[in-house]
Amino acid sequence: MPEYYAPSGWRYGYRRFSVGTTLWTGLWGSNYWIDDPFDYRLPEAYGPYRWVRYYDDALLVDVRNGRVVDVVYGIFF
Repeated sequence: MPEYYAPSGWRYGYRRFSVGTTLWTGLWGSNYWIDDPFDYRLPEAYGPYRWVRYYDDALLVDVRNGRVVDVVYGIFF
């Protein structure tokens, strides 16, 4: 994947998010979605869930409310 750039307005740098965290909307916008999770050995995301890139991590996010439901740390290095 190309280099990660934090969304405009995100001034906190990297923070390690865990399951249950609700993300700021800009962090899980469609431009951060991982289109083919199989390329990164991630399971398929169904329904309202999408894998999103956050720095070097992959977060499975419920796009209805921004809640993190799964995390793979350090997948992009």
